[in-house]
Amino acid sequence: MKFAAACLAVSVALAAAAPAFANNQTNLKRAARFDDVTPSETIARSRTDAADIAASVPGAGAVLLEALRYRGRNAKQLGLPTQLWCADFMNLVLRKAGGKGTHSRAARSFLSFGKKLDSPRVGAIVIFRRGGPNNGHVGIVRGTDGAGNLVVISGNHGNKVQESKYPKTRVLGYVMPPQYVLDDIANAARAEARAEALGR
Repeated sequence: MKFAAACLAVSVALAAAAPAFANNQTNLKRAARFDDVTPSETIARSRTDAADIAASVPGAGAVLLEALRYRGRNAKQLGLPTQLWCADFMNLVLRKAGGKGTHSRAARSFLSFGKKLDSPRVGAIVIFRRGGPNNGHVGIVRGTDGAGNLVVISGNHGNKVQESKYPKTRVLGYVMPPQYVLDDIANAARAEARAEALGR
């Protein structure tokens, strides 16, 4: 009789614990889905983050930071033509960072500038289709959103330099500036840092 009562008590306790155990197992399985998931893109959340990420390619960080410096400015403030000036802005950024651009006003001129990339990378130049077969838009990748669309710094977006989201379906290509341009930019940054250090 005592044995039967003990068995009944254990059965009742197990029955009461079963839903909690099942819920715990379900929660563990849900959490485990994300155990080995690494984001394919690092999204920069600040100028400093963007520089750190782009610093893996010498010179790319300087290009991105140079572009960020002009957010909110229009073509007139930058001394650029006021029509179709995204490529002019890209060339200005490269020049100000210490390198050379394409010397062309065509956004698509950047398709053959430097090393082609298969996917977006922070600090890379991205070229988009826009309108007709010869038209385009160019800017610098700052990151991606959750759907893989590009977060880009570019000129002539709403007649200003802006950080904006562009659909990945419009991408024509990604390029990293040629190595000699990246080297020039890195050398310019080092020279500026030395000059600042000596001036202190």
